[in-house]
Amino acid sequence: MSPSRGTSNHPIGEVRHGQLITTYGPGAMVDLPDRSVVVGGLNLWSYNRDDDSGFIDEARLVAKLRGLLNVGDLLLKRPPSEEGFANKFRSGSGIHSPEFPRWFVAQPKETIPPYVDDAGRKYRTRPLINKDRLEDRKYLWRSAAGAPQKLDVVPVRFVQCCANGHLSDIDWHRLAHGGSVSRCQEDLWLDEAGAGNDFNEIYVRCPQCGSRQALASTKDENGASLLGRCRARRPWLGQFADESECVDENRKPRYNRLLVRSASNAYFPEVVGAISIPEAEDPLRQLIISNLSDFQPFTTAEKLAMAIELEMLKPKLLIPLRSRDAHEVMAVVEAVRGGGKEARSEKQPPLKQQEIKALYAPSHSLGSADPESTFHAEIVSIDDKPAWFRNRFDRVLKVHRLREVMALIGFTRLEPIVKGVDGDPIDQHNVGAIRAAINSKELDWVPAVENFGEGLFIGVNEVVLQEWSKRDGVVQHSSKHREACKLWNRDHGLKAEDFDWPGQTYLMLHSLAHLLITTAALECGYGASSIKERIYTFPGQGHGILMYTSGSGSEGTLGGLVSLTDRIDQLVEAALERGRLCSNDPFCSMHDPENNFEKRYSHGAACHGCLLIAETSCEQRNQFLDRAFVVSTLNQSEAAFFPDVLE
Repeated sequence: MSPSRGTSNHPIGEVRHGQLITTYGPGAMVDLPDRSVVVGGLNLWSYNRDDDSGFIDEARLVAKLRGLLNVGDLLLKRPPSEEGFANKFRSGSGIHSPEFPRWFVAQPKETIPPYVDDAGRKYRTRPLINKDRLEDRKYLWRSAAGAPQKLDVVPVRFVQCCANGHLSDIDWHRLAHGGSVSRCQEDLWLDEAGAGNDFNEIYVRCPQCGSRQALASTKDENGASLLGRCRARRPWLGQFADESECVDENRKPRYNRLLVRSASNAYFPEVVGAISIPEAEDPLRQLIISNLSDFQPFTTAEKLAMAIELEMLKPKLLIPLRSRDAHEVMAVVEAVRGGGKEARSEKQPPLKQQEIKALYAPSHSLGSADPESTFHAEIVSIDDKPAWFRNRFDRVLKVHRLREVMALIGFTRLEPIVKGVDGDPIDQHNVGAIRAAINSKELDWVPAVENFGEGLFIGVNEVVLQEWSKRDGVVQHSSKHREACKLWNRDHGLKAEDFDWPGQTYLMLHSLAHLLITTAALECGYGASSIKERIYTFPGQGHGILMYTSGSGSEGTLGGLVSLTDRIDQLVEAALERGRLCSNDPFCSMHDPENNFEKRYSHGAACHGCLLIAETSCEQRNQFLDRAFVVSTLNQSEAAFFPDVLE
């Protein structure tokens, strides 16, 4: 990662590939040793020329993303490599990241007398200055009693944003003067009382006219924003990348909102992931992917055929291509590029729907043990398991090897994009948070990473699920969640046709998965936060839970999860025992999902004491959970899928 263009080309920070997808992607704010930056968009990413090693092949994911983004050709590409970063950067590899914010707080070397307000309360006070007032990244402070001093500065913690993802510095002079334009020219001061975390105790003050404004009061008495209208700034895309206007779904202007740079709602990456399923290896496709830049000049089979005839390609390409039809080769090239523009509107099935078919495939279709294979699973016999287990589960897999490909397609601020239970993001045209762009032009590639790991899969018998779903206790308890989902949709700006309640089967499987993850973490050697879930519920095709861990290093292949499948019945039983009683009972088990005071409309009996886990592990950010669908609780005993196991 380097400063923005026009400054030194020496890299000033590094992040891992996975972090650029899940945490510090384009538009995210990052603190570096001597400054703060906003990670540059894809138009500011640089790669070594003619390096094809960064392309990732995952045809199902590409097809899905083309439909979501409504684009033609699309490629998946790894972020620039951090290996040998300094040397590679001199040849053009790296990510240019503009400095942001441009306002700083000075750090006095001596104690400045506190500011005392009219009520006699004392505040720690420090100069708040714009970057243009700095000299060599220092603030020249002239105290009343001594010689001028050069003070260190740190970026101010507060910026402003809007629900469209735009980001900019606060107009501090405007805010200090109550939202009005001021001619005061002196530097401002930031007054803080207490620990400095309560907005009611943080003020921006103008010493020239004495005007002072609390950060907690960013609206006037009429409800108008003191931060002003959003000017559609997009600093992560570089200069001249701002949008012409910033409006909501009703074409009304959006207004800025105060944002803490390090707050959890400052950046929500929109990541779409897929598990690679077994497919026949195509040597031609692999050859093209490894040398994609050599095929860049060719748009038709005729041009490619002429290049082969005139030996205009590299020798390593000429030998295998001479024996192939040019039209066949060009078709594969187009497929690798993501397809043609004419297919951008084709409806693709959900990614998880295709995965469940593969997980229920016969043993000979579950991949191979070849080291180059991206998927290898083994069916585990359950004939020797207890009757309660055999009656409910119909498949257990040891997933010795799997590959997960994750692609970043955008981000939001303030609120995350909602995902459907089928794994696909919901296209939110009429909601508060809108996907922000990660490139200054139409996307023809998106950053992605591939992680390898292992896991286990347990499939649930559909006939038993249907019988359970029809029980009176399940129907009555489900009706509360169905009504609560309407309130959840309301709070997320969704309509019933946008997002329907996932159903009791999903809530049961999802809650069971969280109990299994917490239980497995105690035995398998992985931390609970490194174990992920994928919940499958597709009537007529399969229902089940895939627990897996994956990473770019060796931690994803230690074998800890695979080893648990030999005693999978004991693991499930221990998970059920964990779910019977919560440390917050009876309050946890008594929670009503329709409760308007708590506003936890997607939760039944679920809290941090029983079901909530790290959001990085959960596919729904800890939404739609209720252990009453799994086991009997203190307040509900008629809805459990496993009512008799622990008796």
